Amino acid sequence: MESSFDYPPTVELLDYLVPGVLGQKGNLLKAVRLWAILRSLYSEKPMLLSTDAAGSFSNAQWRESFLQPDNQQKTLKQWLFQNQPAIDEAIDKVMDETLWRQAFMNRYGIECDRLSALLGDAPKYEEPIPFQIDHRTLRNDFATLEKLGWLKAGGTGSQRRYSKVGVLPTLPWIAASAAESADEPALIHFIPNDLAGVVEHFPQPINGTQRFILDTEYIISQSVSRQVDQLLQLLKQAWQQTPVPPVRLVYRSIRYYEAEFEILTYPVCIYYFQRAPYLFAFGQTPQHLDDGNAKSMSWYDYRLDRIQSLRLLDWADQSLPTEWQVKARKTLPASTPFSDLPRRFAEKTPEFVQQEVASAMGVEIHRPIAPLLLRFERYFYGNYIANTERAKLFVEMGFAQAEKRFQADPEISAQGLSLTKLFGDRPRHKSSVFCTAQHRLGDNNVVMRLRAWGPNVEVLLPLSLRQRMTDDLQETWRLYDHNLTG
Repeated sequence: MESSFDYPPTVELLDYLVPGVLGQKGNLLKAVRLWAILRSLYSEKPMLLSTDAAGSFSNAQWRESFLQPDNQQKTLKQWLFQNQPAIDEAIDKVMDETLWRQAFMNRYGIECDRLSALLGDAPKYEEPIPFQIDHRTLRNDFATLEKLGWLKAGGTGSQRRYSKVGVLPTLPWIAASAAESADEPALIHFIPNDLAGVVEHFPQPINGTQRFILDTEYIISQSVSRQVDQLLQLLKQAWQQTPVPPVRLVYRSIRYYEAEFEILTYPVCIYYFQRAPYLFAFGQTPQHLDDGNAKSMSWYDYRLDRIQSLRLLDWADQSLPTEWQVKARKTLPASTPFSDLPRRFAEKTPEFVQQEVASAMGVEIHRPIAPLLLRFERYFYGNYIANTERAKLFVEMGFAQAEKRFQADPEISAQGLSLTKLFGDRPRHKSSVFCTAQHRLGDNNVVMRLRAWGPNVEVLLPLSLRQRMTDDLQETWRLYDHNLTG
Protein backbone atom coordinates (compact mmCIF):
# COMPACT_ATOMS: atom_id res chain seq x y z
CA MET A 1 0.00 0.00 0.00
CA GLU A 2 1.16 3.53 -0.71
CA SER A 3 1.74 5.95 2.19
CA SER A 4 2.04 9.18 0.20
CA PHE A 5 1.23 10.56 -3.22
CA ASP A 6 4.24 12.29 -4.80
CA TYR A 7 3.90 11.09 -8.37
CA PRO A 8 4.22 13.22 -11.48
CA PRO A 9 1.24 13.25 -13.88
CA THR A 10 2.40 10.44 -16.14
CA VAL A 11 0.09 9.15 -18.86
CA GLU A 12 -0.41 5.88 -16.93
CA LEU A 13 -1.46 7.71 -13.76
CA LEU A 14 -3.84 10.08 -15.52
CA ASP A 15 -5.38 7.12 -17.37
CA TYR A 16 -5.94 5.39 -14.04
CA LEU A 17 -7.81 8.44 -12.71
CA VAL A 18 -10.02 8.82 -15.82
CA PRO A 19 -9.59 5.54 -17.73
CA GLY A 20 -9.42 5.18 -21.46
CA VAL A 21 -10.81 8.47 -22.80
CA LEU A 22 -8.15 11.13 -22.18
CA GLY A 23 -8.32 12.04 -25.86
CA GLN A 24 -11.30 14.20 -24.91
CA LYS A 25 -10.22 17.57 -23.58
CA GLY A 26 -12.70 17.59 -20.69
CA ASN A 27 -11.47 14.21 -19.44
CA LEU A 28 -7.79 15.18 -19.65
CA LEU A 29 -8.53 18.34 -17.66
CA LYS A 30 -10.44 16.30 -15.08
CA ALA A 31 -7.60 13.79 -14.73
CA VAL A 32 -5.13 16.61 -14.07
CA ARG A 33 -7.47 18.15 -11.49
CA LEU A 34 -7.81 14.81 -9.69
CA TRP A 35 -4.03 14.41 -9.69
CA ALA A 36 -3.59 17.94 -8.30
CA ILE A 37 -6.15 17.31 -5.55
CA LEU A 38 -4.37 14.10 -4.51
CA ARG A 39 -1.01 15.91 -4.47
CA SER A 40 -2.50 18.62 -2.28
CA LEU A 41 -3.77 16.06 0.24
CA TYR A 42 -1.23 13.22 0.25
CA SER A 43 2.17 14.57 -0.80
CA GLU A 44 5.10 14.65 1.62
CA LYS A 45 4.28 18.33 2.22
CA PRO A 46 0.49 18.45 2.00
CA MET A 47 -1.33 21.73 1.92
CA LEU A 48 -2.65 22.89 5.29
CA LEU A 49 -6.39 22.51 5.62
CA SER A 50 -8.83 23.87 8.13
CA THR A 51 -10.41 20.72 9.53
CA ASP A 52 -12.71 19.84 12.39
CA ALA A 53 -11.76 17.72 15.38
CA ALA A 54 -12.26 14.55 13.36
CA GLY A 55 -9.95 15.81 10.61
CA SER A 56 -12.67 16.32 8.02
CA PHE A 57 -13.11 19.26 5.68
CA SER A 58 -15.66 20.58 3.25
CA ASN A 59 -15.31 21.07 -0.47
CA ALA A 60 -15.43 24.84 0.13
CA GLN A 61 -12.59 24.67 2.69
CA TRP A 62 -10.36 22.81 0.24
CA ARG A 63 -11.24 25.28 -2.51
CA GLU A 64 -10.38 28.28 -0.32
CA SER A 65 -7.04 26.75 0.69
CA PHE A 66 -5.95 25.55 -2.74
CA LEU A 67 -7.53 27.71 -5.42
CA GLN A 68 -5.42 30.78 -4.88
CA PRO A 69 -4.86 32.90 -8.05
CA ASP A 70 -1.62 31.11 -9.01
CA ASN A 71 -3.24 27.67 -8.99
CA GLN A 72 -6.52 28.82 -10.48
CA GLN A 73 -4.81 30.41 -13.50
CA LYS A 74 -2.27 27.65 -14.23
CA THR A 75 -2.59 26.23 -17.72
CA LEU A 76 -2.79 22.54 -18.47
CA LYS A 77 0.82 22.43 -19.67
CA GLN A 78 2.04 24.22 -16.55
CA TRP A 79 0.40 21.60 -14.35
CA LEU A 80 1.82 18.79 -16.47
CA PHE A 81 5.37 19.87 -17.14
CA GLN A 82 6.54 22.52 -14.65
CA ASN A 83 8.03 21.94 -11.20
CA GLN A 84 7.23 18.25 -11.06
CA PRO A 85 8.81 15.75 -8.63
CA ALA A 86 11.32 13.29 -9.99
CA ILE A 87 9.98 10.00 -11.30
CA ASP A 88 12.93 8.17 -9.77
CA GLU A 89 14.67 10.14 -6.96
CA ALA A 90 17.60 7.71 -6.91
CA ILE A 91 18.72 8.72 -10.39
CA ASP A 92 16.95 12.10 -10.46
CA LYS A 93 14.92 11.07 -13.50
CA VAL A 94 12.35 13.78 -14.21
CA MET A 95 9.41 13.64 -16.57
CA ASP A 96 10.35 14.72 -20.07
CA GLU A 97 7.66 16.62 -22.01
CA THR A 98 8.65 15.09 -25.35
CA LEU A 99 8.49 11.56 -23.93
CA TRP A 100 5.15 12.33 -22.25
CA ARG A 101 3.68 13.52 -25.54
CA GLN A 102 4.95 10.44 -27.36
CA ALA A 103 3.57 8.14 -24.67
CA PHE A 104 0.19 9.84 -24.92
CA MET A 105 0.06 9.51 -28.72
CA ASN A 106 1.12 5.86 -28.55
CA ARG A 107 -1.43 5.00 -25.88
CA TYR A 108 -4.43 6.64 -27.53
CA GLY A 109 -3.48 6.40 -31.21
CA ILE A 110 -3.84 10.11 -31.93
CA GLU A 111 -1.85 12.40 -34.20
CA CYS A 112 0.47 15.21 -33.09
CA ASP A 113 -1.95 17.94 -34.20
CA ARG A 114 -4.75 16.44 -32.14
CA LEU A 115 -2.54 16.36 -29.04
CA SER A 116 -1.48 19.97 -29.69
CA ALA A 117 -5.13 20.97 -29.69
CA LEU A 118 -5.72 19.11 -26.42
CA LEU A 119 -2.74 20.78 -24.72
CA GLY A 120 -3.39 24.21 -26.23
CA ASP A 121 -0.05 24.68 -27.94
CA ALA A 122 0.17 28.44 -28.56
CA PRO A 123 -0.32 30.43 -30.72
CA LYS A 124 -2.57 28.16 -32.78
CA TYR A 125 -4.75 26.91 -29.90
CA GLU A 126 -6.17 28.43 -26.75
CA GLU A 127 -4.45 27.07 -23.66
CA PRO A 128 -6.94 25.19 -21.42
CA ILE A 129 -6.98 25.95 -17.68
CA PRO A 130 -8.01 22.96 -15.53
CA PHE A 131 -9.31 24.84 -12.50
CA GLN A 132 -11.46 27.39 -14.28
CA ILE A 133 -14.54 25.42 -13.25
CA ASP A 134 -17.75 25.87 -11.31
CA HIS A 135 -18.53 24.47 -7.87
CA ARG A 136 -20.57 21.56 -9.25
CA THR A 137 -17.65 20.31 -11.36
CA LEU A 138 -15.36 20.38 -8.35
CA ARG A 139 -17.93 18.49 -6.27
CA ASN A 140 -18.06 15.84 -8.99
CA ASP A 141 -14.25 15.61 -8.90
CA PHE A 142 -14.35 14.93 -5.16
CA ALA A 143 -17.11 12.36 -5.73
CA THR A 144 -14.87 10.58 -8.26
CA LEU A 145 -11.99 10.41 -5.76
CA GLU A 146 -14.39 9.06 -3.16
CA LYS A 147 -15.50 6.36 -5.60
CA LEU A 148 -11.86 5.47 -6.35
CA GLY A 149 -11.20 5.05 -2.60
CA TRP A 150 -8.97 8.08 -2.06
CA LEU A 151 -11.43 9.95 0.19
CA LYS A 152 -14.05 9.12 2.79
CA ALA A 153 -17.16 11.25 2.94
CA GLY A 154 -20.27 11.80 5.02
CA GLY A 155 -23.29 14.07 4.93
CA THR A 156 -25.20 15.34 1.92
CA GLY A 157 -25.39 18.49 -0.17
CA SER A 158 -23.72 21.53 1.38
CA GLN A 159 -23.14 19.54 4.60
CA ARG A 160 -20.98 16.90 2.90
CA ARG A 161 -17.54 16.61 4.46
CA TYR A 162 -14.46 14.66 3.39
CA SER A 163 -11.57 13.09 5.23
CA LYS A 164 -8.36 11.47 4.09
CA VAL A 165 -8.08 7.68 4.13
CA GLY A 166 -5.62 5.99 6.45
CA VAL A 167 -4.24 3.59 3.83
CA LEU A 168 -4.02 4.79 0.25
CA PRO A 169 -5.32 2.56 -2.55
CA THR A 170 -2.84 0.52 -4.53
CA LEU A 171 -1.99 2.15 -7.84
CA PRO A 172 -2.52 -0.53 -10.51
CA TRP A 173 -0.50 1.36 -13.10
CA ILE A 174 2.70 0.84 -11.06
CA ALA A 175 2.36 -2.95 -11.07
CA ALA A 176 1.14 -2.93 -14.65
CA SER A 177 4.08 -0.88 -15.95
CA ALA A 178 6.55 -3.31 -14.37
CA ALA A 179 4.88 -6.39 -15.83
CA GLU A 180 3.80 -4.98 -19.15
CA SER A 181 5.65 -5.84 -22.33
CA ALA A 182 5.11 -5.16 -26.01
CA ASP A 183 3.52 -8.59 -26.42
CA GLU A 184 1.34 -8.38 -23.27
CA PRO A 185 -0.21 -4.90 -22.97
CA ALA A 186 -2.22 -4.05 -19.88
CA LEU A 187 -5.94 -4.74 -20.05
CA ILE A 188 -6.64 -1.16 -19.02
CA HIS A 189 -5.88 -0.12 -22.62
CA PHE A 190 -8.87 -2.05 -23.86
CA ILE A 191 -11.51 -1.06 -21.34
CA PRO A 192 -12.66 2.59 -21.49
CA ASN A 193 -14.05 2.77 -17.94
CA ASP A 194 -13.35 1.85 -14.32
CA LEU A 195 -13.92 -1.86 -14.96
CA ALA A 196 -10.29 -1.88 -16.13
CA GLY A 197 -9.15 -1.34 -12.54
CA VAL A 198 -11.18 -4.31 -11.31
CA VAL A 199 -9.74 -6.56 -14.03
CA GLU A 200 -6.17 -5.51 -13.31
CA HIS A 201 -6.57 -6.32 -9.60
CA PHE A 202 -7.58 -9.91 -10.39
CA PRO A 203 -5.91 -10.99 -13.64
CA GLN A 204 -4.82 -14.37 -12.24
CA PRO A 205 -6.17 -16.91 -9.72
CA ILE A 206 -5.25 -16.22 -6.07
CA ASN A 207 -3.83 -19.26 -4.30
CA GLY A 208 -5.15 -21.38 -7.14
CA THR A 209 -8.70 -19.95 -7.03
CA GLN A 210 -10.18 -17.53 -9.57
CA ARG A 211 -11.87 -14.86 -7.44
CA PHE A 212 -13.02 -12.54 -10.23
CA ILE A 213 -15.63 -13.72 -12.74
CA LEU A 214 -16.68 -11.55 -15.65
CA ASP A 215 -19.93 -12.61 -17.30
CA THR A 216 -21.04 -10.51 -20.26
CA GLU A 217 -24.16 -10.92 -22.34
CA TYR A 218 -22.76 -12.37 -25.56
CA ILE A 219 -25.36 -13.37 -28.14
CA ILE A 220 -23.14 -14.64 -30.96
CA SER A 221 -23.83 -18.31 -31.57
CA GLN A 222 -21.08 -20.90 -31.23
CA SER A 223 -22.02 -22.11 -34.71
CA VAL A 224 -20.44 -18.98 -36.24
CA SER A 225 -17.57 -18.61 -33.76
CA ARG A 226 -15.02 -19.97 -36.26
CA GLN A 227 -16.22 -17.52 -38.90
CA VAL A 228 -15.88 -14.64 -36.43
CA ASP A 229 -12.39 -15.82 -35.45
CA GLN A 230 -11.31 -15.75 -39.12
CA LEU A 231 -12.64 -12.21 -39.45
CA LEU A 232 -10.68 -11.16 -36.38
CA GLN A 233 -7.49 -12.61 -37.85
CA LEU A 234 -8.04 -10.72 -41.11
CA LEU A 235 -8.73 -7.46 -39.29
CA LYS A 236 -5.64 -7.98 -37.16
CA GLN A 237 -3.61 -8.37 -40.37
CA ALA A 238 -5.14 -5.17 -41.74
CA TRP A 239 -4.30 -3.13 -38.63
CA GLN A 240 -0.71 -4.42 -38.61
CA GLN A 241 -0.15 -2.82 -42.03
CA THR A 242 0.99 0.75 -42.63
CA PRO A 243 -1.14 2.31 -43.88
CA VAL A 244 -4.20 0.30 -42.86
CA PRO A 245 -5.85 -0.94 -46.08
CA PRO A 246 -9.50 -0.70 -47.09
CA VAL A 247 -11.59 -3.86 -47.12
CA ARG A 248 -14.46 -5.26 -49.13
CA LEU A 249 -17.00 -7.17 -47.07
CA VAL A 250 -20.32 -8.90 -47.60
CA TYR A 251 -22.83 -8.01 -44.90
CA ARG A 252 -26.16 -9.67 -44.17
CA SER A 253 -28.31 -6.97 -42.63
CA ILE A 254 -31.05 -7.59 -40.09
CA ARG A 255 -32.39 -4.10 -40.72
CA TYR A 256 -32.91 -4.94 -44.40
CA TYR A 257 -34.55 -8.32 -43.79
CA GLU A 258 -31.45 -10.49 -44.32
CA ALA A 259 -30.48 -8.76 -47.59
CA GLU A 260 -26.76 -9.04 -48.42
CA PHE A 261 -24.66 -6.03 -49.42
CA GLU A 262 -21.14 -5.96 -50.86
CA ILE A 263 -19.53 -2.99 -49.12
CA LEU A 264 -16.26 -1.10 -49.60
CA THR A 265 -15.13 0.44 -46.32
CA TYR A 266 -12.19 1.48 -44.13
CA PRO A 267 -11.94 -0.56 -40.89
CA VAL A 268 -11.21 1.47 -37.75
CA CYS A 269 -11.79 -0.59 -34.60
CA ILE A 270 -13.81 -3.30 -32.90
CA TYR A 271 -16.21 -2.09 -30.22
CA TYR A 272 -17.98 -4.50 -27.88
CA PHE A 273 -21.27 -3.07 -26.68
CA GLN A 274 -23.70 -4.93 -24.40
CA ARG A 275 -24.34 -7.99 -26.56
CA ALA A 276 -21.81 -8.41 -29.38
CA PRO A 277 -18.62 -7.04 -30.96
CA TYR A 278 -19.06 -4.59 -33.83
CA LEU A 279 -16.65 -3.43 -36.52
CA PHE A 280 -16.77 0.36 -36.71
CA ALA A 281 -15.81 1.39 -40.24
CA PHE A 282 -16.09 4.39 -42.55
CA GLY A 283 -17.17 4.02 -46.17
CA GLN A 284 -20.16 2.67 -48.03
CA THR A 285 -23.11 1.53 -45.91
CA PRO A 286 -26.12 -0.75 -46.46
CA GLN A 287 -28.38 2.30 -46.47
CA HIS A 288 -26.33 4.04 -49.18
CA LEU A 289 -26.32 0.95 -51.36
CA ASP A 290 -30.01 0.34 -50.79
CA ASP A 291 -30.68 3.93 -51.89
CA GLY A 292 -28.48 3.47 -55.00
CA ASN A 293 -25.94 5.99 -53.72
CA ALA A 294 -22.70 3.98 -53.73
CA LYS A 295 -20.45 7.09 -53.77
CA SER A 296 -21.71 8.36 -50.41
CA MET A 297 -19.65 7.50 -47.33
CA SER A 298 -20.44 7.40 -43.64
CA TRP A 299 -19.74 5.54 -40.40
CA TYR A 300 -21.43 2.22 -39.79
CA ASP A 301 -21.20 -0.48 -37.13
CA TYR A 302 -21.15 -4.04 -38.50
CA ARG A 303 -21.95 -6.85 -36.10
CA LEU A 304 -19.17 -9.38 -36.66
CA ASP A 305 -21.33 -12.47 -36.95
CA ARG A 306 -23.35 -10.77 -39.73
CA ILE A 307 -20.25 -10.27 -41.89
CA GLN A 308 -20.28 -13.15 -44.39
CA SER A 309 -16.83 -12.51 -45.88
CA LEU A 310 -14.06 -9.91 -45.77
CA ARG A 311 -11.18 -9.26 -48.18
CA LEU A 312 -8.22 -6.93 -47.69
CA LEU A 313 -7.55 -4.55 -50.59
CA ASP A 314 -4.71 -2.19 -51.52
CA TRP A 315 -4.90 1.59 -51.67
CA ALA A 316 -3.44 1.48 -55.17
CA ASP A 317 -6.06 -1.02 -56.37
CA GLN A 318 -7.39 0.30 -59.69
CA SER A 319 -10.86 -1.02 -58.85
CA LEU A 320 -11.16 1.52 -56.05
CA PRO A 321 -13.08 4.72 -56.79
CA THR A 322 -10.74 7.60 -57.67
CA GLU A 323 -11.38 9.40 -54.39
CA TRP A 324 -10.24 6.29 -52.49
CA GLN A 325 -6.89 5.87 -54.25
CA VAL A 326 -3.69 7.19 -52.70
CA LYS A 327 -2.03 9.54 -55.17
CA ALA A 328 -2.36 6.91 -57.91
CA ARG A 329 0.66 5.00 -56.54
CA LYS A 330 1.06 1.47 -57.79
CA THR A 331 2.78 0.35 -54.58
CA LEU A 332 3.03 1.69 -51.08
CA PRO A 333 6.20 0.79 -49.15
CA ALA A 334 5.95 -0.14 -45.51
CA SER A 335 7.46 3.22 -44.59
CA THR A 336 4.60 5.17 -46.16
CA PRO A 337 3.35 7.61 -43.51
CA PHE A 338 -0.25 7.43 -42.39
CA SER A 339 -0.79 11.00 -43.56
CA ASP A 340 -0.49 9.77 -47.18
CA LEU A 341 -3.98 8.34 -46.84
CA PRO A 342 -6.82 10.46 -48.16
CA ARG A 343 -7.61 12.94 -45.38
CA ARG A 344 -11.14 11.64 -44.88
CA PHE A 345 -9.72 8.24 -43.89
CA ALA A 346 -6.63 9.41 -41.97
CA GLU A 347 -8.90 11.26 -39.56
CA LYS A 348 -10.96 8.17 -38.76
CA THR A 349 -9.41 6.73 -35.60
CA PRO A 350 -10.50 4.58 -32.62
CA GLU A 351 -10.15 7.69 -30.47
CA PHE A 352 -12.71 9.46 -32.66
CA VAL A 353 -15.12 6.52 -32.25
CA GLN A 354 -14.77 6.67 -28.46
CA GLN A 355 -15.40 10.41 -28.46
CA GLU A 356 -18.50 10.04 -30.60
CA VAL A 357 -19.93 7.19 -28.53
CA ALA A 358 -19.33 9.19 -25.34
CA SER A 359 -20.98 12.33 -26.74
CA ALA A 360 -24.58 11.05 -26.76
CA MET A 361 -26.85 8.21 -25.67
CA GLY A 362 -26.61 5.37 -28.17
CA VAL A 363 -23.69 3.86 -30.06
CA GLU A 364 -24.68 4.07 -33.74
CA ILE A 365 -22.49 7.05 -34.54
CA HIS A 366 -23.72 7.29 -38.12
CA ARG A 367 -27.07 8.50 -36.81
CA PRO A 368 -27.79 12.21 -36.26
CA ILE A 369 -27.78 13.63 -32.73
CA ALA A 370 -30.84 15.37 -31.27
CA PRO A 371 -31.75 16.67 -27.79
CA LEU A 372 -33.85 14.76 -25.27
CA LEU A 373 -35.93 16.29 -22.50
CA LEU A 374 -36.46 13.82 -19.66
CA ARG A 375 -38.13 13.74 -16.27
CA PHE A 376 -36.52 11.47 -13.66
CA GLU A 377 -37.95 10.34 -10.36
CA ARG A 378 -35.73 12.22 -7.90
CA TYR A 379 -34.71 9.29 -5.69
CA PHE A 380 -33.81 7.16 -8.69
CA TYR A 381 -31.82 10.01 -10.27
CA GLY A 382 -29.85 10.59 -7.08
CA ASN A 383 -28.92 6.91 -6.76
CA TYR A 384 -28.33 5.84 -10.37
CA ILE A 385 -27.48 8.98 -12.39
CA ALA A 386 -25.98 11.71 -10.18
CA ASN A 387 -22.28 11.24 -9.31
CA THR A 388 -21.89 8.38 -11.81
CA GLU A 389 -20.26 8.36 -15.23
CA ARG A 390 -23.78 8.63 -16.70
CA ALA A 391 -24.10 12.13 -15.20
CA LYS A 392 -21.82 13.49 -17.94
CA LEU A 393 -24.64 13.06 -20.44
CA PHE A 394 -27.31 14.91 -18.48
CA VAL A 395 -27.82 18.62 -17.73
CA GLU A 396 -30.18 19.29 -14.83
CA MET A 397 -32.72 22.12 -14.83
CA GLY A 398 -35.70 23.33 -12.84
CA PHE A 399 -39.35 22.96 -13.82
CA ALA A 400 -39.60 26.50 -15.22
CA GLN A 401 -36.62 25.99 -17.51
CA ALA A 402 -37.93 22.57 -18.58
CA GLU A 403 -41.28 24.15 -19.40
CA LYS A 404 -39.52 26.77 -21.52
CA ARG A 405 -37.56 24.08 -23.40
CA PHE A 406 -40.73 22.04 -23.88
CA GLN A 407 -42.74 24.89 -25.33
CA ALA A 408 -39.88 25.97 -27.61
CA ASP A 409 -40.31 22.76 -29.61
CA PRO A 410 -42.14 23.64 -32.89
CA GLU A 411 -44.48 20.64 -32.70
CA ILE A 412 -45.37 21.40 -29.09
CA SER A 413 -45.90 25.07 -29.89
CA ALA A 414 -48.17 24.26 -32.84
CA GLN A 415 -50.39 22.11 -30.61
CA GLY A 416 -50.45 24.63 -27.75
CA LEU A 417 -49.13 22.06 -25.26
CA SER A 418 -47.28 22.66 -22.00
CA LEU A 419 -45.87 20.60 -19.16
CA THR A 420 -48.33 22.26 -16.81
CA LYS A 421 -51.20 20.90 -18.93
CA LEU A 422 -49.47 17.54 -19.30
CA PHE A 423 -49.07 17.04 -15.57
CA GLY A 424 -52.39 18.65 -14.60
CA ASP A 425 -53.13 17.97 -10.97
CA ARG A 426 -50.63 15.11 -10.87
CA PRO A 427 -47.86 16.15 -8.46
CA ARG A 428 -45.14 13.99 -9.97
CA HIS A 429 -43.15 16.95 -11.32
CA LYS A 430 -42.72 18.24 -7.75
CA SER A 431 -40.58 15.20 -6.86
CA SER A 432 -38.72 15.11 -10.16
CA VAL A 433 -35.43 16.05 -11.74
CA PHE A 434 -35.66 17.48 -15.25
CA CYS A 435 -32.72 16.94 -17.60
CA THR A 436 -31.64 17.45 -21.17
CA ALA A 437 -29.33 15.03 -22.95
CA GLN A 438 -28.19 14.26 -26.45
CA HIS A 439 -29.21 11.01 -28.11
CA ARG A 440 -28.83 9.21 -31.44
CA LEU A 441 -32.04 9.45 -33.40
CA GLY A 442 -33.46 6.01 -34.17
CA ASP A 443 -30.78 4.14 -32.19
CA ASN A 444 -32.51 1.16 -30.59
CA ASN A 445 -29.91 1.14 -27.80
CA VAL A 446 -31.45 4.39 -26.53
CA VAL A 447 -34.92 2.85 -26.42
CA MET A 448 -33.60 -0.22 -24.61
CA ARG A 449 -31.87 1.93 -21.98
CA LEU A 450 -35.02 4.01 -21.38
CA ARG A 451 -37.12 0.85 -21.14
CA ALA A 452 -34.73 -0.56 -18.55
CA TRP A 453 -35.26 2.54 -16.37
CA GLY A 454 -39.01 1.91 -16.57
CA PRO A 455 -41.29 4.30 -14.65
CA ASN A 456 -38.29 6.09 -13.15
CA VAL A 457 -37.89 8.15 -16.33
CA GLU A 458 -40.36 9.88 -18.63
CA VAL A 459 -39.55 11.06 -22.16
CA LEU A 460 -40.95 14.55 -22.72
CA LEU A 461 -39.17 15.38 -25.99
CA PRO A 462 -38.95 14.54 -28.80
CA LEU A 463 -42.60 13.64 -29.22
CA SER A 464 -41.71 10.91 -31.73
CA LEU A 465 -39.68 9.06 -29.09
CA ARG A 466 -42.35 9.67 -26.45
CA GLN A 467 -44.88 8.10 -28.84
CA ARG A 468 -42.54 5.15 -29.48
CA MET A 469 -42.29 4.53 -25.73
CA THR A 470 -46.08 4.86 -25.39
CA ASP A 471 -46.80 2.43 -28.22
CA ASP A 472 -44.33 -0.15 -26.90
CA LEU A 473 -45.75 0.02 -23.38
CA GLN A 474 -49.34 -0.25 -24.60
CA GLU A 475 -48.48 -3.28 -26.71
CA THR A 476 -46.71 -4.88 -23.75
CA TRP A 477 -49.72 -4.13 -21.54
CA ARG A 478 -52.02 -5.89 -24.02
CA LEU A 479 -49.92 -9.04 -23.62
CA TYR A 480 -50.41 -9.06 -19.86
CA ASP A 481 -53.97 -7.67 -19.72
CA HIS A 482 -55.42 -11.09 -18.96
CA ASN A 483 -56.31 -12.69 -15.67
CA LEU A 484 -54.61 -16.07 -15.85
CA THR A 485 -56.08 -17.17 -12.54
CA GLY A 486 -59.63 -16.75 -13.84
